Amino acid sequence: MKYSITTLAIILSLFLVAQFVGLAVNNNFLIAEELPYGLEPIEMEPGISPWFFIGAIVIVSALMFLFMKSMRFDFLIKIWFFLVVLLCISISLSAFMSSTIAFLVALSLTILKFKELDLYIHNLGEILVYGGIVVIFAPMFNLIAIILLLILISIYDYVAVFITKHMVGIANMQQKLGIFSGLLVPHRGEVAVLGGGDIAFTLLFAAVVLREFNMFSAILSVIGATLFIGALMLLGRKGKFYPAMPFVTAGCLIGFLISII
Repeated sequence: MKYSITTLAIILSLFLVAQFVGLAVNNNFLIAEELPYGLEPIEMEPGISPWFFIGAIVIVSALMFLFMKSMRFDFLIKIWFFLVVLLCISISLSAFMSSTIAFLVALSLTILKFKELDLYIHNLGEILVYGGIVVIFAPMFNLIAIILLLILISIYDYVAVFITKHMVGIANMQQKLGIFSGLLVPHRGEVAVLGGGDIAFTLLFAAVVLREFNMFSAILSVIGATLFIGALMLLGRKGKFYPAMPFVTAGCLIGFLISII
């Protein structure tokens, strides 16, 4: 078992909260039909979008891995992360309040997240950030395109963790810089970790399902991913890195299929 039952329950609960908050954000913007701050969602032909997306991820990951030992790069990536987190939290919060208040709250939370390095603040920011990210990218995909993307990401995740192992180096670099993307749960001498990509891609799939089907199918997709991530953590060994995306993909697809049977 990778984590104790209590630690596992806590991190899976936070994962579910992030998913439900993200679905609420996306549902609100589906109704409103426009984004705050004059932003426009990214639109692209569904036949191209999975390949474009995976290509961008590979390039960004390669650049991060190549330059992660540069002090100048450390500064630049901190600035980039700060701005991305600020924007995405602002978008998420503006689904529930005025955009001005949302920005001020997001700015305060982002400053605390990067300055204080408090795990409660960190996880609160992580719960809020993914809804804003997915709102921007979900219009790029239809159901077939998002399924293809999850398959491609699963293959990449396996290669990046078990073969090239550069994803492990990137994760360690992020933690060292205090900009780790994902959930962190310390409990009784152990620290449970769930990467931001696993949260974001689950929500991205669920958001596309929400738009093309209904909330019930989206929620079952999320529950499926949660159960499969839980199974990975139950079966995994302490201190060992595992690619979670194959489990996320399987869980999302099985949950979705159950919802339409």
